[in-house]
Amino acid sequence: MIYPWQQEQWQKMMQLKEAQRLPHAIFLYGEEGSGKKDFAQSLSASLLCKQPTQNGEACGQCSACKLIAAQTHPDLTILQPVPPENSKSLKPVLNIRIDAIRKLTARLTTSSQFEGYRIAIIENADRMLVQGANALLKTLEEPGSQTLIILVTSRPFRLPITIRSRCQSLRFPQPSDSVAMQWLQAQGLKSPEIALKYAHGAPLMALNQHEESMEQRDLLAKALMAGLNGESSLNYAAKLANLPKDMSLSWLLDWVNDLVRLKNTEFNCSIINEMNRPQLKRLAQKSDLKKVFAFNDLIMEYIRKETIALNLQLVWENLLISWDSL
Repeated sequence: MIYPWQQEQWQKMMQLKEAQRLPHAIFLYGEEGSGKKDFAQSLSASLLCKQPTQNGEACGQCSACKLIAAQTHPDLTILQPVPPENSKSLKPVLNIRIDAIRKLTARLTTSSQFEGYRIAIIENADRMLVQGANALLKTLEEPGSQTLIILVTSRPFRLPITIRSRCQSLRFPQPSDSVAMQWLQAQGLKSPEIALKYAHGAPLMALNQHEESMEQRDLLAKALMAGLNGESSLNYAAKLANLPKDMSLSWLLDWVNDLVRLKNTEFNCSIINEMNRPQLKRLAQKSDLKKVFAFNDLIMEYIRKETIALNLQLVWENLLISWDSL
């Protein structure tokens, strides 16, 4: 599927395809929720399809498209981060390891089953461990004919420059609010304005997370407002530890950013957590800005430790104690 805000990138790829000038490696990057993975799959399907449509999209009906839909096309490999083998952790660290990259590169050296492109999509490519990235370098430097490697990430800075420099980059910026709102309304989403604000303008994230995350966001709000209500925020630590770590820490950063904006500007400024503006105003009035910035650094430290297994209940206890002392 090509989304309305991806037309420019799609036309660029179709022009390169028509001119037979597609690079051997493409680096898709941009904010999370902008549809990069869908774009990578659409591009792959277009190249493997026997009868593409007039605008270059896959027909969805030919034998190649049916194999792609069944995830059995022999010339298409999709690599995703996985937990360590034999991991017993309920929340294992997901990575792309060197053995997976080696299998992928070996597969790309074999002949195409359909005498066309051999394509590999590496999703969340920033999750490649250093050894895996090094193992991929040789294939990027010496690709076979009609080989295409598509790397997809929302965190390009986490990939080595040696990898990025050997790919043609294609950026996916967030669409304008008007385009995103129109699309979300067409999908039947309730309260698209709120959803889009929570998602920082990413329409797919707004669509996928809004309905299911409202209860989780409410849990975080109750924990952060506990001190204002005369209760202990630590009562919420165990429940918060059950939320996805990256997502919940990102939401906590939103609260910190809102607090800084209210502290430094007029109280009518735009904030993410609009529904909690009264409580945030009270917190802004009593908080120390130096402590707020130090708290922001603490959150970022935990985010950077995403490859390390942490006791999330202890993490949240530490965060909540620090929040209450702002």
